[in-house]
Amino acid sequence: MARKMGYENFVALGYRLMQRTDYDENHVAKFRAQVRDEVVPLCIELKRDQAKTLNLESMMAWDEPLYDPRGNPLPKGDHHWLVDQALGMFKSLGGGLDTLFSEMEQRQMLDLSSRPGKAGGGFCSDLPKFGLPFIFANFNGTKDDIEVFTHEMGHAFQNYCSRSKPLSDYVWPTSEACEVHSMGLEFLSWPQMGLFFGAEADRFCKIHLLSSIAFIPYGTAVDHFQHLVYQQPQASPGERAAMWHEMEKTYLPWRRWGDLSNEAGGRFWQGQLHIFVSPFYYIDYVLALVCALQFWDAAEKDRQAAMQQYFALCRRGGEAPFRELVDSAGLQSPFSRGVLEGMVHKARACMKT
Repeated sequence: MARKMGYENFVALGYRLMQRTDYDENHVAKFRAQVRDEVVPLCIELKRDQAKTLNLESMMAWDEPLYDPRGNPLPKGDHHWLVDQALGMFKSLGGGLDTLFSEMEQRQMLDLSSRPGKAGGGFCSDLPKFGLPFIFANFNGTKDDIEVFTHEMGHAFQNYCSRSKPLSDYVWPTSEACEVHSMGLEFLSWPQMGLFFGAEADRFCKIHLLSSIAFIPYGTAVDHFQHLVYQQPQASPGERAAMWHEMEKTYLPWRRWGDLSNEAGGRFWQGQLHIFVSPFYYIDYVLALVCALQFWDAAEKDRQAAMQQYFALCRRGGEAPFRELVDSAGLQSPFSRGVLEGMVHKARACMKT
């Protein structure tokens, strides 16, 4: 595709297809370097602490999703109970979230519970004919249910706020901005987690933060790998495996695969669907997470002001490119020098409390 259109390789075309108008691959490369220098050392510390908590001499890749020997906290009820609790959460958050959620439930715009034959995953889309967003998920009784649900409701709320924009391209912003709405709501809903986890709410929030910080190097590794792959389309399968192996050494140096030969041989990337169906999307989660963590920090200082900034950002939809939207919400661009350093300092202080 890229060569037919006169590009040297797919990287530049990939950025255009992602509608990135106010930053380019050079901005992203500098951001990846900051992740390597600022976030990876913090994650090495956190993974070392996690191994001690789990009483493991050496933590393996399959141990990483578990953060507590008691097991990760679980919601206290089933699907219907979670929906009832969610209404209380959204009412407390304000901004009209509860009104949207009630209407979506009444008009069957929530397909949340798992059932035989149902496709996996979770997403939010919109149905313009009905003037409402639609959420698809697969509740399985784990903490992921709450994370996925609040994430997708962030998308839904932004879409609902933007449904009357004069241009169709304004209804949804570019994808990295979309993920700020979803990840932002995950963190802004922390004070309501007691509704779902009871006395284990604080434990859930800490694990949510730990897993979010740990995701940043992984998401960055996926992005760096994609740039290498598309810059070298002639690479053999073995050479691509070597590229991914180098990414793990750079961004995930704590990861140990043991005797899992496929993963240890640099082929774990093959399980990341975004690489195949949405090239260059994955860094959007990382950029958005850096913004979402700033909402979390702002809410701890002045919750009401942070919520109003979040609601205002959702109402803007896609009427501006990513960096302008971020700035309008009172957030620092992830590309700004020092933003990751500040985030690391905040996260480290939180872990010590």
